[in-house]
Amino acid sequence: KTARKDEELALADRVYVASSYTLKTLAAAPGFHAPVEVIPYGAPRRPASAPRRLARDGRSGPLRVIFVGSLGQRKGLSYLFDACRSLGHAVELTLIGTLPLETCPALETELKRERVRWIPSCPHAEVLAEMAAHDVFVFPSLFEGFGLVLLEAMAMGLPIIATAHTAAPDLIDDGHEGFLVPIRSGEAIAEKLSRLHDDRDLINIMGARAAEKAAAFTWENYGQRLATSVSRGCPASAAH
Repeated sequence: KTARKDEELALADRVYVASSYTLKTLAAAPGFHAPVEVIPYGAPRRPASAPRRLARDGRSGPLRVIFVGSLGQRKGLSYLFDACRSLGHAVELTLIGTLPLETCPALETELKRERVRWIPSCPHAEVLAEMAAHDVFVFPSLFEGFGLVLLEAMAMGLPIIATAHTAAPDLIDDGHEGFLVPIRSGEAIAEKLSRLHDDRDLINIMGARAAEKAAAFTWENYGQRLATSVSRGCPASAAH
């Protein structure tokens, strides 16, 4: 499979990727010299059935944390579990995603822990509604070509905590619409969650900024940029 992809890249006249992180990974592709342009994907519009719930006032209530994605270690889940366990009753974690094909006793143990809620799957509209009912979206992926759930969470008005091995650096300014954290660092995730737990106003401010930022990433803009580039050729500013 990898060899076929390398061959396709070598034959390409032009390559489109959705994130700067994906662009960086192409540096190692053999015999690959085509111009590359980064065009991020689009965000959904917030449905009427998913109104934004503002973060709870005060510091007494637990922080509502959500993750959406396949439940494999490539998503960095063990570090999210470490962070939430270290914060104890300060956080409640919801995960939406399917189990890996191979049995993972450690994962099954984490999903049964107190203050952890697991939803194996649900319709997309319900996923968005669940996002809107939480305070922060965490996506600690080790490597991700984009991570469309990041834009979906932002569109629902959530600040995000994500690694730079995703599209997050293309979507947010660190500390403005959310936070960037290193991969494999439960401590860094815990520090950001603790900060949001103690400052509910910051959650609402960041969430509003995230929704505003996501509004600029529409599927219409994605299609227009892609069509324009295909018809005219890559712009001179495209990365090589």
